[in-house]
Amino acid sequence: MADETISARNAQELQVEVERSRESAARLLENLAQKVGSNRAVRTATASVQRAAHYVQAHSVKDVANGLERAVRSRPTASIAIAAVAGFLIGRALRSR
Repeated sequence: MADETISARNAQELQVEVERSRESAARLLENLAQKVGSNRAVRTATASVQRAAHYVQAHSVKDVANGLERAVRSRPTASIAIAAVAGFLIGRALRSR
């Protein structure tokens, strides 16, 4: 019973952290869009973040983790490329502050 309470609390804390990260990513993309202008790639990235946020809100943390794992396993090269680009963009946005 105590383990279930701890697990539920950890899941809630993780959900809150995911929401904060989503909001932070959206703000970073908005800032980047303002600096770059109305770039199609930025608009597409913003729309993707919003879709991901809705998915995270509609599904449990376990479902999100399983979906992410399936996506990475099915397309590992694309996953690495996406992670590298995201890291570069976030690093650039943080460095310009």
